[in-house]
Amino acid sequence: MTRHGPGAAGAAVLSLSLGLAAIAACASPPVRDARPAYLANGADTVTGCRVTRVSGNPGEPLQGAVHGVWGTDSRHHYSKDQPWNADGSLLAIENRGGGEPTVVLLDGNTYQPLHGRTAYKLAEFRWHPRRANIQIGLRAPDSLVWYDPIAERVVRGWKLPIRPIGIGLGEGNTSDDGRFLALANRDSIVIVDMDPQPPNVAYADGNRRFGPVYAVGACSLDVAAPEAFDMGNASVSSSGHYVDLKFGGRSGDSTADAHRIYEVDSTTLALKPHTMADASLRCGSFQARPNGWIFPTKHADLARDPFDGDEDVIIGGRSCPGSDLGRVVMVRLRDGKVTALTDPHGEASVWHVSTRNLQRPGWAYVTYLTMPGKRYSGQIVAVKLDGSLTVEPITSHHSVSAKCYRCEAQAVPSPDGRRVMFASNWAEDCPECAGEISAFVADTRRDSLADTHPR
Repeated sequence: MTRHGPGAAGAAVLSLSLGLAAIAACASPPVRDARPAYLANGADTVTGCRVTRVSGNPGEPLQGAVHGVWGTDSRHHYSKDQPWNADGSLLAIENRGGGEPTVVLLDGNTYQPLHGRTAYKLAEFRWHPRRANIQIGLRAPDSLVWYDPIAERVVRGWKLPIRPIGIGLGEGNTSDDGRFLALANRDSIVIVDMDPQPPNVAYADGNRRFGPVYAVGACSLDVAAPEAFDMGNASVSSSGHYVDLKFGGRSGDSTADAHRIYEVDSTTLALKPHTMADASLRCGSFQARPNGWIFPTKHADLARDPFDGDEDVIIGGRSCPGSDLGRVVMVRLRDGKVTALTDPHGEASVWHVSTRNLQRPGWAYVTYLTMPGKRYSGQIVAVKLDGSLTVEPITSHHSVSAKCYRCEAQAVPSPDGRRVMFASNWAEDCPECAGEISAFVADTRRDSLADTHPR
């Protein structure tokens, strides 16, 4: 992939962090291109990396042993929800708009349909980040399970002390080891230890480890209505030591995309606001509020920073009126330190950020809005977390998404960071495709590139 950073230009083959294999070069800038056919091999995207459409045409039958048809809206769940399982052998996509089954498991490498869920339905799930065939999901209003979709059996189960709304209100993840999970509704949060380790008693029938239910109190986002607040989403951090709670707020001021960080007591799993450094950068009226508040970020994801002793961090789009930082920023959860990761000059606005590349630490994958004339307009890139402003363009998403949430690309990397799934209606280059939302995979592995030279 092309590497942009101080003193770096042109296409290059890059070595991945921590000794992983090299990612092949992909050229830019983008040019217009036709939508790839379903499972067509060698379909180049506009940047030179191969892109494969992994969901079929609406109404056409699923292949193999899976009975049913493709819907008009067949794509992954969200940018912060890893669609591949832990070893990359399975890939989960949603199949909406007339298709059944509503969740299809593909072969993680060939993208052929393997399994369709019809009988046992989960309201929402995440793949376990270390156990390949385990989905962590909500089964009933107050029921959490570990489910093996291949063996079709429940492996573990919990009756919850609250009735959560999705997993972290729809955008949460487990800790990187798959042990801790934060579940929330509109006014409460609870931590679940799904795999207790010594000196705690191991998981077994009759033993379930929860923290006390934390009632989210008034946070004075609105001076005129100090008791009012709107919980947007919540997630435990990569290490399990913190919880990030994002609030709603008024667009255009310092309350928008406000995040508050809570620390998790390692013994009791109780939550309390985590004190930040007084000098750490916050936004507007929040500068004098170090009791958990950090610099605001939009569509942010959590990770560890290998360039800073594996500290817990959050990476997202800059969301502070008047700030001159780059559009992608990182905040350290221990003290609120802010690091700009991109150059703001001529940069398009950030759409979504994903750090589900747990096996390629040190990078965040960013989807940019289409803003003609701006750098990275309509592109999906990887951004390095070391503050060097290094950016690796991957592909263009080609999607036109006005008033169409599911048309948003919401790119998410595979666990090893070498492939990226995104959604698109491809309407930017194919107006007649606008009624179909499909799943695509951009593959940066050297042996996946077509024989033609990048354009």
